[in-house]
Amino acid sequence: MNNKVIALLLAGIISSGLIYSHPAYAHNFGGDESAGFLAKVQEIKTELNQISKNLSNHDAVAYYIQATGEYWNGTYDTQQMAERNTLLAQEIPNTLNAIYAAANATSPDASTVNTNIQKLNGYLDEAVPVRVDKDKLNNATVNALAVTFVLKESLEKYGDAINSTVSLNDMSQMKMSGMQSSMSVPIVDENKYENAKALAATAQNMFNDLQTKYPNVAQNSKIASEFAKLIQDLNNKANGNTIMVDVHMNIHPSLVDGYQLLPEAVPEFPLPLLLIVIAFSGIIFATKMKTKIGLQ
Repeated sequence: MNNKVIALLLAGIISSGLIYSHPAYAHNFGGDESAGFLAKVQEIKTELNQISKNLSNHDAVAYYIQATGEYWNGTYDTQQMAERNTLLAQEIPNTLNAIYAAANATSPDASTVNTNIQKLNGYLDEAVPVRVDKDKLNNATVNALAVTFVLKESLEKYGDAINSTVSLNDMSQMKMSGMQSSMSVPIVDENKYENAKALAATAQNMFNDLQTKYPNVAQNSKIASEFAKLIQDLNNKANGNTIMVDVHMNIHPSLVDGYQLLPEAVPEFPLPLLLIVIAFSGIIFATKMKTKIGLQ
């Protein structure tokens, strides 16, 4: 390799990115309390809907009740709500418990369960402007961040559903070779699989609402297509790496670019993988420049 090509390769490495710090490769989104609560509300609603759909399956009901409990902490969340609205601090856990009791009955009455779910959804809707300040509630970036939080839960559940040996939320575990595959994988936990799909659909609906409010964001159509692919891949029981690519390489970077998300500065790619990405980008750059200036 002559000096000109080496120089071009180095220039490619420099110009491509400082890929090491580019948001597309750093998706440890920082915690935002407002975004977290917006996500929590949608996650609870998702689990409640799954309870309603599975009343005849006691194992599924037990699973979704436990999943709902992951989002509403009876001590912390209730205390936090009590600081702003004591009535909601009582009604939300009380109604949750009523739903659990009705759904766990030997012969659950769907009407009773659904009436309580509708009641709780109303309380949760009331809780949003109480718990989230107006400037955050109307902030596109905060709402987009909430979408990523729900996606994170979906990936966690899908990883468990397919018994993945790596965390699907750990971007450093992605394989760069053969990143996506059409091959399906076996599902080892049907409840977690259905939960993963439901949460992904919730994240998609949250984004649909977001793009309706902010129709001029240039990335909207791209993000919509990327969500459609994620849903399709989940329905097709794609392998974990394919799902990781859908989220970490497609949806996340587009949300970062379109809605000014600020991922943490610490990249998730390990150094060896990072060097491969940088070198590959440099080679592409050098090849293009070689063609352009007629190097032999």
